[in-house]
Amino acid sequence: MKHLITTSIMILLTTFTFLLETGAAKAQSFQPYKSGVIAYHGYQFPIVPGTNEWKQLGYAQRVESLQVPSDTLNQMSTTRLLETCLYYPFNIDIIAFDDHLMGYAQIKNQFNGYSVLLSRPDFVQCLIELYNSREVSLVEQMTVDYEKGRLSFDFQLMEYLFTDAAVLASPSQSEQIAYLLVQKMDQKSLYSSIFSSVSLPITALAIGRCFQQCGFLTDSQRNTLDSFLQGKNIINNTDLLYLFDKARELFKSNSTND
Repeated sequence: MKHLITTSIMILLTTFTFLLETGAAKAQSFQPYKSGVIAYHGYQFPIVPGTNEWKQLGYAQRVESLQVPSDTLNQMSTTRLLETCLYYPFNIDIIAFDDHLMGYAQIKNQFNGYSVLLSRPDFVQCLIELYNSREVSLVEQMTVDYEKGRLSFDFQLMEYLFTDAAVLASPSQSEQIAYLLVQKMDQKSLYSSIFSSVSLPITALAIGRCFQQCGFLTDSQRNTLDSFLQGKNIINNTDLLYLFDKARELFKSNSTND
């Protein structure tokens, strides 16, 4: 597991280095996937890694320049805003924290797009639709490591967003999120050299919060998982497997009913 986590982080760092060196030097428009395998429809950030403008600014100036004007934020569709947040250039800072959930909280506070996104009434449904449409097998179409790392990080960021979405979701959406998360998790296990196990606790947190919303947990289970569901600590492997197995049961039940 440690090797897989290290490999995943190295791919992500390679991704960021690539962007710093060549990211927007060849074009003015921001496109996370240079091959075009995944199109970007979000906000065009005025500065991006790889440009002379980026290199000339300090960290605080870069953060300030990346904020989306309020009028633009209010006019953007939730789908475009979701993509904008997903590709905010400093999302990579999350992995600089020992506690990645704390890193995610820091990034949400740093970039103004997140607060507006989370306040949108259709945020949960848009996230479900994007996550469902993003195929894990796209990695087979990618020939360079930085895009594979980008795809892995995309999934990880959406799973962080699901820890918030689970609290806002309706009971039916909560069920959908839970079995969708475990379905993607099982698909990612087929490409373990790209999609490491580093995000499993976050996936479990989102699933656990979904079950909490749906009332699927007994009083004893809620007491056991209470601290974890508040994002305060990581539970043991037994509890992780319990949450994943319960989500798989839910997925099978929904598939049978369909």
